[in-house]
Amino acid sequence: MPHAQTQKIDWWQWQGEWVEPPNHRRGGESGVQFVRDADGTGYYIKRQRNFLFKSVRFPFGRPTFLREARNLQRLNELGVATPELVHFDMRRADGIWAAVLATRELAGYVSLEQGLREHRWPEPARAKIYRLLAENLLRMHRARFKHGHLYPKEIFARCDRDDALPQVALMDLELGRRCLTAAQAANSDVRRLFHGLRKLGLTEHDVAIFRDVYHAANLRPKPLKL
Repeated sequence: MPHAQTQKIDWWQWQGEWVEPPNHRRGGESGVQFVRDADGTGYYIKRQRNFLFKSVRFPFGRPTFLREARNLQRLNELGVATPELVHFDMRRADGIWAAVLATRELAGYVSLEQGLREHRWPEPARAKIYRLLAENLLRMHRARFKHGHLYPKEIFARCDRDDALPQVALMDLELGRRCLTAAQAANSDVRRLFHGLRKLGLTEHDVAIFRDVYHAANLRPKPLKL
């Protein structure tokens, strides 16, 4: 896979503060660092060592970041909001796979989970965020693609004022994959999302926002039924 941007930075060597210390699973490790360049631009650098997935195509395994990088590119092509992929690379030495994936910082965004817990958005702003989120999810689901781990903590949002246009972005796409049908993709993701949102005060009015967006496209996920 080609690198998404700039060859000047040595992403393998550039070290920063661990914002997600390496966790050890699957016989390997995976973590996230934050760095900022001289111009003030921030990046999240994900690092992996021998943290693999297996598939028919790769029966002996590849870094899970390969799947995430591909999914970021796919969703970008679909017009689904995600962090900007600026670099991806992987290499194998002495039988051990390593990978690095960098995305640009989403300045001013917070996770949907944090924003709702802290009551950051009054009802009009929250409604706009939900509508924009539903529109992005619809683009993804109509392409028969599911996120696979769609909880409020995996969605980031920004809305600075009641009259401001909101922004959203889907994060952590390592588990994303194609489904047989759009309904299958939507049912799985919406069920998981609503399970998390109900704990954060999801109302019937909020559900109706998602329902309006999906029903207008003639897609009727089961979790949206009355």
